[in-house]
Amino acid sequence: MAGLEPGVHIDRFVLRAPLGQGGMAMTYLADDPESHGAVVLKIPDPNQLGDAATFERFRRELAIGRKLRHPAISRLIAAREDGQYPYLALEYIEGDQLARVLDSGPPAVDVVADYARQLADLLAYCHSQGVIHRDLKPSNIIVGQDGRLHVIDFGIASVQGMPRVTWRGFSSLAGTAEYMAPEKIRGERGTPRVDIYAFGITLYEMLTGQVPYRAEHPLSTMYLHLESTPEPVLTLRPETPPYLAAIAARCMRRRPAERYADGHELLADLLEPEQVDLSVLDRPDPPMGSSSVRNVEDNPIKFVIWAAVGGLLLGFGLLALLYRHR
Repeated sequence: MAGLEPGVHIDRFVLRAPLGQGGMAMTYLADDPESHGAVVLKIPDPNQLGDAATFERFRRELAIGRKLRHPAISRLIAAREDGQYPYLALEYIEGDQLARVLDSGPPAVDVVADYARQLADLLAYCHSQGVIHRDLKPSNIIVGQDGRLHVIDFGIASVQGMPRVTWRGFSSLAGTAEYMAPEKIRGERGTPRVDIYAFGITLYEMLTGQVPYRAEHPLSTMYLHLESTPEPVLTLRPETPPYLAAIAARCMRRRPAERYADGHELLADLLEPEQVDLSVLDRPDPPMGSSSVRNVEDNPIKFVIWAAVGGLLLGFGLLALLYRHR
């Protein structure tokens, strides 16, 4: 997607500078003459808007923006669904990505506990509204100048009860491998427990300074979620309160039924640490295996395998055709 130049007017907004590019949209810092402040303008890639699934994702993010009202979510200021540049205009939050904050090392344990409570409160609200973020991770969390957290980018969020948007292929739209719950990897649609899993990975990273699963290739990382056992939080950071380590461990259980059901259950344990079940720290979490996948459309691993096979068959077919015409 080619970027737009600073100074371009889109309705009343004036682009100031690009902020980043995602799988289907570009975000810009823009001036809003009406409020005399800054906004974030999210503009879908015009090359992809012709795809029904991409446009439906844009419309779904717009619907979610109109639905949610929470201090930790950027407020939707304006939107446009037609014209040369459809867009979402969102409240601009002064601050830095949590991912960049973590580049300097894990925060103090009491700060991590505060961040965890803030994120759980946000998840409890979203889940009460039937919204599942599906891509919770430090790069989608802004640490405001006042220390308050703000979750951004609901571009692949889902709303319970709404039809599934057809998967378009293995891309960033599917989520982020390091934070992806096993059931998503296996091709299942997912419930609020996919956010709980991503919360657990994020909490682990805030406490230890590293993610529990990472490999050179996203597919290898996904495999680790299904098969590998990460180093315990208390081994990497012994001063961690056991209740926080136990909450992270429960959130990261491979089987969804063993995690918190939603943000409400998670928040309850964070607010009442004495009630946290510490036995999860010593409970094995057996591998799941990557064989029980649902179908090619929904599963990235199986998709790549079949794509490779299809590519080989196509190559052999072309060679045979060329040989026949010699």
